Amino acid sequence: MRDPAKLLRSAVARSTRSFAAMSNESIKEREELIAEIVRAFDGVTLGYGITLHEAIAIDDYKTQEERMAARRLDKERQWQDVSAAALLECESALSFLDESGFRYYLPAFMVKGLEDWDKKAGVPVDSCVYHLLHDYPHSLRESEPSTIAAKRGFNDAQCRAIAHFLRFVIGPDDEFPTEDPTTRQAVAKWERFVNERVPAT
Repeated sequence: MRDPAKLLRSAVARSTRSFAAMSNESIKEREELIAEIVRAFDGVTLGYGITLHEAIAIDDYKTQEERMAARRLDKERQWQDVSAAALLECESALSFLDESGFRYYLPAFMVKGLEDWDKKAGVPVDSCVYHLLHDYPHSLRESEPSTIAAKRGFNDAQCRAIAHFLRFVIGPDDEFPTEDPTTRQAVAKWERFVNERVPAT
């Protein structure tokens, strides 16, 4: 589902920007973005959705019994309590979650990536970006934020937080972009979608 080569190229470019760009202003922006994500996704529950370790068991073609055993490893009651160790251990989980699981674990991955932005944001951030920009099996160019938001069940506040997250990750559209043009256009589509759906107040 994901292109490892593209993820690697994005991670390298993003790592270069993260180490170079953590000024006091960008640190403040990061903290405000984390707070916005927490507010927007506060109260989101997993219900009967696929859990973090269960997703990895699915990826590994485990039996139903093994899946249930993996599911029991995820004991937290809210996404804010998912441990950093679990997120790193299950960093590919977003590819194998159902819609409830994706909406529940996405903010944990986003916040973890932002907290580690000046260290090693790496795969968690790139996985978030990939799944928020791609409506599988459609290509990046063919994917529409409105369809992605509807499929994942994002509300207005969550859509706005996602658009802000994507812009923070890829950086400004200036003369020294770190991402390829198609990715920048996809993020711009998210921003247009949010501005049309959720006018700024």
